[in-house]
Amino acid sequence: MNKILVIFVFLSCFSFSQNKEILKNKVFGERLIENNFLEFTDADKIDSLRIEVVDSFNIYNDYNHRIAAIDAEELAELNFDFFIPELNKILSKRKYHLEVKIQDDFESSFEIIINNEKIKLYTKNELEDYSFWDTAPRNFFKKVNKLLVDNGIKEQFYLLYSGNDLNTMLLTELQAKIISEYYNFKKPEIPYLP
Repeated sequence: MNKILVIFVFLSCFSFSQNKEILKNKVFGERLIENNFLEFTDADKIDSLRIEVVDSFNIYNDYNHRIAAIDAEELAELNFDFFIPELNKILSKRKYHLEVKIQDDFESSFEIIINNEKIKLYTKNELEDYSFWDTAPRNFFKKVNKLLVDNGIKEQFYLLYSGNDLNTMLLTELQAKIISEYYNFKKPEIPYLP
């Protein structure tokens, strides 16, 4: 008899926990959608992405035109061909384009050019103490975000994770806030400004 009671209590708790997760996904997913999260999704993908966002809070689908894999090492080592095409695919939906060039004197200046504006990607000290993996993506995306603002785009690139797992998400401030609230107790899952 005790075994049956234990099983019943376990199943009740599991069912309650599962229902709570489903409700959380639905509430936060619908809030994201109401705040134009799927605004740039291709028409043929919108229904399936809506279901993913509402049912499982899957916000990481490339078809939403908001997320791109960056890899901090690739960025810091100037392998822009690794991620710029994907960023430009996302930005083309906003009628914007990034052009990135490496300065001829990069090895001494540590500068690149983004849309005709120079930025220092990192310093010599950051290169020597290996913090350039963190600094380069932050400086890069700070500059890109400034260019977006200057061009009237109301979204910013938020970073997600770090190192080889670095990703970026193009979000409005409100969309970022909703995602942050959803992941309230999972700080590594929260997109952050550079």
